[in-house]
Amino acid sequence: MFSRIFSYQRYRDFYSWKSLEVRFSFVLTVVFYLIFFNMLNLYENISMYLESLRDVLLCIIAGDFGLLGMSLAGMAIITSLFTPETVKIISKIDKNDTINRILSSFEFSALNIVLQIIYMLLLFFVLSSNIPPIQKIFFSCIFIIIVYHIFFNLFYILALIGNCIKLNSIKNTCEKVNKVDKSISDIANEVRIDYLIAAILNEKNIKRWEFVDKLDGMIDTSNIKEKEEVKDYLHNYYGVK
Repeated sequence: MFSRIFSYQRYRDFYSWKSLEVRFSFVLTVVFYLIFFNMLNLYENISMYLESLRDVLLCIIAGDFGLLGMSLAGMAIITSLFTPETVKIISKIDKNDTINRILSSFEFSALNIVLQIIYMLLLFFVLSSNIPPIQKIFFSCIFIIIVYHIFFNLFYILALIGNCIKLNSIKNTCEKVNKVDKSISDIANEVRIDYLIAAILNEKNIKRWEFVDKLDGMIDTSNIKEKEEVKDYLHNYYGVK
């Protein structure tokens, strides 16, 4: 997991201004900071908000377990979504290694959520203890980091859901390409088989109806379930009634 996260440089997702989740998280962090520190005076009145903060932390921890389940389910869906044939087709036309990149995003999301659960639990126990308050500058930095991380995880999961929808469209496109390839190969095989049959019939001086009659006998003694349908198809194909 860690090797894939670092190989695709997923840690850059934290600060890549091109992504909407980073911009939304930054704006909401600024808004929350202004509300809690300028309007509610959180640091000065921390004792008033301790009980509420602990309740919020427990709610966030519970929600994180749900998000973690979504990340793990997303990885399971992606790995089961693509057959080996589809993966081969994608590897031929996709030079960006899209599947592995999206898998690394889910792994990165799961890692972030686990880390958030851990430090949220630690923070909950700290707020429940009698540890003396820290300086305001450190308190503000911790607040900004935690709030940003919470919103980042939420928007990151939303972005991954959008990527899963894109993957589904890629899968459908690959299946269409695969069907076209198969139909062409089937036609080519039919042409080759027809040529060989025609050559054998001419060489052995076998009539077409005799050949079809032999095929009917083989079908009758075989384990094919749709015997009549197969015989009708062959009779129509070779023009024998």
